[in-house]
Amino acid sequence: MFAVSDFDEKLLKALKEHYQESIFVTDGEGNVIFTNRLAAARLHTTCEEMEGKNVRELIDEGIYRGSTTLEVIRTKQPATGSISDNKKAMTFSNSVPVFGDDGKLAYVITNNMSLEHNQEWESVISRNSEENKRLRREIAYMRLQDKRVFVANSPVMKNVLSTVEAVAPMDSSVVILGESGTGKDMIAEMIHEKSPRKKGAYISINCAAMTESLLESELFGYESGSFTGAHREGKIGLFEAASGGTLFLDEIGEMSLALQSKLLRVLENHEIRRVGGIKNIHVDVRVISATNNNLMEMVEQKTFREDLYYRLSVFTIHLPSLKERKDDIIPIAQLFLDELNQKYGTHKELADVTVETMLNYRWPGNIRELRNVIERIYVISRNNKLVFTPIPTAEYGDEFSVTNGRAGNGGSTGNAGGQANDLRMLDPNQMEFSTLKEFTDYAEQLFIKKTMAECGGSVGKTAERLGIHRSVLYRKLHKK
Repeated sequence: MFAVSDFDEKLLKALKEHYQESIFVTDGEGNVIFTNRLAAARLHTTCEEMEGKNVRELIDEGIYRGSTTLEVIRTKQPATGSISDNKKAMTFSNSVPVFGDDGKLAYVITNNMSLEHNQEWESVISRNSEENKRLRREIAYMRLQDKRVFVANSPVMKNVLSTVEAVAPMDSSVVILGESGTGKDMIAEMIHEKSPRKKGAYISINCAAMTESLLESELFGYESGSFTGAHREGKIGLFEAASGGTLFLDEIGEMSLALQSKLLRVLENHEIRRVGGIKNIHVDVRVISATNNNLMEMVEQKTFREDLYYRLSVFTIHLPSLKERKDDIIPIAQLFLDELNQKYGTHKELADVTVETMLNYRWPGNIRELRNVIERIYVISRNNKLVFTPIPTAEYGDEFSVTNGRAGNGGSTGNAGGQANDLRMLDPNQMEFSTLKEFTDYAEQLFIKKTMAECGGSVGKTAERLGIHRSVLYRKLHKK
């Protein structure tokens, strides 16, 4: 029989009176030696009625039907199943064996869960399953990201990657400088992935995308009731969330002087204080920052703290613009095109003139603009040859059109409408030309690009139809 001395008496009392799941225990023969109030209530009886009786008696008396306890006694293995009480209410039952030192079955512990409660758990499990699926998708995406190829055929980019390899293992702060769209975020992530912190969190935030107060609460978190609209339980900040990993501060030049001062304290003391908080919290974070501003000029203009500048820029990496790395332009473009071909099951390729034009275009939007161009010409192309032909405006700027058989200003892609727009552009009353040469040069450009679109982007066919040599056509295409 069950001896109270085997268990702590207070624990037994707590299980009997307050435990929110049903539980009862039998010996190896099926005699009930302990049950709690909830277990008895679910079977519409009392603890006193159950204890001392054998499970078989309870079944014979009609208190419930089915028994996982008896299944454990028979098989000496854990058992699960459904049972029903005398009101035919279904209950999910789980029984496990407990063996003595002699290897014989000593006890069977049984837990019962109502079907309604079981359905609640099923709902929780279902939600968790959906969450797990989402996380698996994110992990799969991140693995795909890990396979991204960073193109570095040009000498200047090879130097950048050499610097990354040297800087990554260190724990020093890094500032990445470069024009918008040059891939500063990719370099920051690459540094993290090559660092000893790669198993820690990598969190990025755009400092220019938030107000000062919002950015402060995001970076440092806040305590309960710190301000109107704050979460009741407060909120952890990104410095805490990234502890042990890397925090990437993009557009650091847009941070206010007040926040710069708080950031400096974090870098010096490795501690943060939440908004509305009174205690310091230790954080272990590597900070990588980026900007397209000239920080030294900002320091001279007193809009960026000099002491913070030197704290952040222990290492400085300058990313070149796309026009400074011409050897990388076509490989990057081909990379973007390969993604689209794979996604949509196509076999499109860059026309000869597109390759030549891309190498001579100045790409003010850098890699971001190149991706945009590839996607646009991919979508509007009528055949497998993608044509990209920048057309100068009346002011001879850099606005361009992508053609699908008709040239058009500012990205017009219509058919007859596009041709009509071309004709209107030739109307001197609607456009400003200072000389006749400007007007005729502009008309010539439109006619060349119209002909080239009709020839599927082939330089050779276009030159033959126009009656000029290929080299002459190239010069006309790229003259300013």
